[in-house]
Amino acid sequence: MNGSNQESLHAEDDDVQVLSLPYLDTSYALNIFLPKSRKSRFGLHEVRARLTGERIQSLLSNLEKTKISITIPKMKIEAGLNLEKALKDMGVTKSFSTKADFTGILGRQLCVGGAAHRATIEVDEHGTTAAAGTVFTRFESMSAIVGERVKFEANHPFLFILTKDNNPLFMGQFV
Repeated sequence: MNGSNQESLHAEDDDVQVLSLPYLDTSYALNIFLPKSRKSRFGLHEVRARLTGERIQSLLSNLEKTKISITIPKMKIEAGLNLEKALKDMGVTKSFSTKADFTGILGRQLCVGGAAHRATIEVDEHGTTAAAGTVFTRFESMSAIVGERVKFEANHPFLFILTKDNNPLFMGQFV
């Protein structure tokens, strides 16, 4: 994704730049945390070690509309998680056995055979798309503007966080 002379949500501190790309449903956003340092794997390790929940919230609450030149590589990241073990570890075991009682849902005997979650985030020249279960949203770029701008060049490893109302839903890294 490349764009110059556009307005986007941006914040930064001494260690990291944050670019927030809102989706059409603006309660969702893809937030890219780009280390400023390029030491030891381009600063990713240091940023990850110091990126607490409090710091994430602080950076996201300081996002401001900024004139910015954006360079982000095309990427497609898919993640899957088998939920059966996690659910069983939390005590949800009866649902996976013949003792399960879901008759109020279907009116006949059934049990859960498995549970899984899959999430995909894709960035291309049109923006970013995210999908998880039935959630599907699409990025819409903000208006183009002219003037001084910040440079956001994601040409080294970075972290990303998909948020809803600034609450993290999914976190990953691009190396």
